[in-house]
Amino acid sequence: MLKSALIVVAISIAAGATIRAWAFAIFAFLLVVALGAVILLKGSSFSDAIAYCLQALVLMEVSYLAGLFAYSLWEHMQKRRKRNSIAERAPMTGKRPHG
Repeated sequence: MLKSALIVVAISIAAGATIRAWAFAIFAFLLVVALGAVILLKGSSFSDAIAYCLQALVLMEVSYLAGLFAYSLWEHMQKRRKRNSIAERAPMTGKRPHG
């Protein structure tokens, strides 16, 4: 269970940096439905399968949002660094060299 949770978290964080929210919502829903079917086929009760699927879905969504936030923060810091490096250059005076 811990390994599958770590895999779900890693995939969801990576998805937060790469795909749109609607695409991830569809992906997460389909993955949770498949997971629920596997749990039911193993012989668990329907309520256990629903509870486990809801936990996995919440974990996926929270991880997606964390990945989205981290990626947005990283992009913002990169833009700020780029903007600061341009500002540190010596300003052009507009004067022509003598000679």
